[in-house]
This record gives sequence, C-alpha cells and structure tokens, in this order.
Amino acid sequence: MNIFMRLFVISFLSVLGMLFLPFGASDSKVFAEDEIGVDIGQRAASFSLPTLDGKEVELEAFAKGKVTLMVFGTTWCPSCRHEIPHLKEYYSELKDDGLNVLGIDIQESAKKVKSLMDKNEVNYPVALDTKAVAARLYKVVGIPLNIVLDRNGVIVYKANGLPDKELLEKLLKVE
Repeated sequence: MNIFMRLFVISFLSVLGMLFLPFGASDSKVFAEDEIGVDIGQRAASFSLPTLDGKEVELEAFAKGKVTLMVFGTTWCPSCRHEIPHLKEYYSELKDDGLNVLGIDIQESAKKVKSLMDKNEVNYPVALDTKAVAARLYKVVGIPLNIVLDRNGVIVYKANGLPDKELLEKLLKVE
C-alpha cells in the first residue's frame, strides 16, 4: 500500500504542477514575428554569402526595410532557368517601390553561375551558396525555392513556385 500512496502523491503533485505552470509563466508574450526561423510567420534566419560581384551579402542588412524575394536554385535546373525572366521583370518594375530580389545558387562554381547570369542579363544580385549553408538552413528540398520576406523580415511566402506579382505589390504598399 505504501508504494500506491507514493504513486498517488506523485501523480497528484504532477497534475497540480501542470495546472499552475501556465500561471507562473512570464507575462511577456512572444509573437511569431519575433521568433527567428525559416518557416512562414517567423523572422527570417540570417546568413552571409559571397555574391558574384565579389561582395558579401548579409540577409538581415540586405532585406532591412524592403520586401525581399529570395530564390534558391541552380544553373542545371530547367524550372530555375525558366524563372529568371520573371524575376528580372519583378525586379525591374518593383525595385523603386522597395523590392529586393536575391538569387542564391546552391553548390556550383562562380564561373558556371556567372556564365548563366551574364547570358540572361540578370539585373539582380546573385549569391553563391557553395557549401549549401543557407540551403540547409532554409531546408531547401526542391528547387527553385522562393521565399518572400515582408519589410520586417518576416517570411510570408515559401513555395517551389514564383509568388504572384500581386502579392509582391500588396506587400510593397504596406508600410
């Protein structure tokens, strides 16, 4: 009987603890946009990568105060190549309204990437993720992977297809 009494007391105290635990938690609330991560509703996890022009792009600084479209892809991917004209159009038409576009090439040489970007006259910056650090961070499974950040750096779109131009325009109008 002694062991049963101990189990009862432990169970009873555990239940009491679970009931009162939420009331003892801090009053500060955590909002989704304050949480760093790689999923929709989270503030985008930052990374730093070299660009084709020899500079370094750090996502947090690059995206600050701008709507940002990040596109993970490769030169050998037909869908990635198919998106390039659309990305150029988005960037040309919306950059003055605050749109950033960042191409992120995964695990390829600068020479190969530069050749494709020059051939297609790409007008937006392209970063080289030669060790797939950012790709792993953002859990890239299929390419192209398009991620849109709002002006606060919160992920609002993440899919293997391009976002609608209307979505970008709507985000650009929000202050």
